[in-house]
Amino acid sequence: MVRYERYVYEPELIAAILDQCEIVSAGFMDQENAYVVPMNYGYRATEEGLRIYVHTGKTGYKLKLMEKNDRVCCAFYSWQNFPDHPYRGRVHDFMSVMAFGRIKRIDPDAEKEEFKEGLKALFEKNQRTGCKNPKGIAGIHIYVIACDWNDVTGKSEHPLRRPEDAVFKDVRRLPEDERPYEDDDLYEKRDTHIRKSQYLGYTDEAE
Repeated sequence: MVRYERYVYEPELIAAILDQCEIVSAGFMDQENAYVVPMNYGYRATEEGLRIYVHTGKTGYKLKLMEKNDRVCCAFYSWQNFPDHPYRGRVHDFMSVMAFGRIKRIDPDAEKEEFKEGLKALFEKNQRTGCKNPKGIAGIHIYVIACDWNDVTGKSEHPLRRPEDAVFKDVRRLPEDERPYEDDDLYEKRDTHIRKSQYLGYTDEAE
């Protein structure tokens, strides 16, 4: 059974999930294998799509892979486990986002505004007010991964209808509750939407 009620495709909900995740696992192609690297990130959700900002040193194996193939798969996830305190029929909770896009280095001289925006997004996501060592900025590259919204999807264990829902509950501080979540409305809505769309990774299920 396809759990359509757990799918998330609305940009505002995708952004809310990203606010709860701390690390992105960025997957690059290494000949016939995947090369996956955990990275800090910042992001901007625009009308055109999702823009993910990451930073690296100026040398490294993944940079060689980027030069050969600019396609990237990004996985974001956050997990909460409470096996000793079941809540609404669940013993864990999760949220995740999968995004496919193309990566490009931002030229700090030719693309000054984009470079500043990427740096600002990284600071915001990592709760930094700025850089205490400006010289350190000169030693890094900032990249942007541009993803079309049709190539971005999420999932959640508990129902997401509003951005505020994308915050884990501290279930151990809540009264016991054995009522199952009501999510039939989400199943119908998202089933219909995904079947009419061409989300990358879901087209086979939608046929």
